[in-house]
Amino acid sequence: MITLLKVKVFLQKHRIIVIILWIVSIISLIFIFIRHIDFQGYLADPTIIGIGGTLLGAIVGGAFSLLGSVWVNSKQQRTERNIKRKNVIYSPLYDELVNIQEKILEENPFPNEILFVQGIQTIIPRPQFLAWGRIKADTRYLEVPKILRTQMEKLEDTIHEYISVRETASCAAKCICNSVFIENNIKPCTATNLGEYISSDILNNEGKDIYQMVIRSENEQSIDETTRKKVNNEIFERANHNPEIVNTRAKYNNWIRVQKQTIELLSLLITQVLQTYQG
Repeated sequence: MITLLKVKVFLQKHRIIVIILWIVSIISLIFIFIRHIDFQGYLADPTIIGIGGTLLGAIVGGAFSLLGSVWVNSKQQRTERNIKRKNVIYSPLYDELVNIQEKILEENPFPNEILFVQGIQTIIPRPQFLAWGRIKADTRYLEVPKILRTQMEKLEDTIHEYISVRETASCAAKCICNSVFIENNIKPCTATNLGEYISSDILNNEGKDIYQMVIRSENEQSIDETTRKKVNNEIFERANHNPEIVNTRAKYNNWIRVQKQTIELLSLLITQVLQTYQG
């Protein structure tokens, strides 16, 4: 039964080619049949010639009419199918990824947490990749082109690779910060979430005042400006040579690179549908 169903699906998918081959076969059989008929007696009878011509014209005309109607119907179905793909697959994925790329990650680069299920959004927004999971869970997945499936799986892999090393960066950030504090005769921070608190800014490497962030959370008195600059410079200097920090940055940058490629692919797929079927 499965084999028969596969054959039916194949014939349905390639029905125009099948019809063309069927027409060619019928015409070939007609010519083979004609070659074995003695036409000398028949050609003298105009009635027979007329009937033969009418019959041949009806066969050829009917075949091309059938082919034309199938082609029109196939084109209409293809148009409806591609517009539906755009609306229920391409657009939801594109909107979600653009929002994450251009809004959430701008506000929260190197996020500590990434969700693949619906969760309550925090004050500092965290990425939530939901659209692809919903698509994979229903029949829409069967409509996803192979090129997009491959790209989305690649994107998921890069995100999970980043998640797998993100905690190591938080631990490294905490150790670096406290070791620099101790070496500069500053009381180390005892907060258990110190690494999570400062690691995003250390990973982002945009010169944030890490010392002031920690002191503010500990309610300690600030030190002089020169010492503060020295402490911050040492923290970033060590972080930039720390294997866990460097590796996490590399995984993040790879995720962002693949995510931008995915957004570009979705943009091209949407544009193609708009120009071809809705233009």
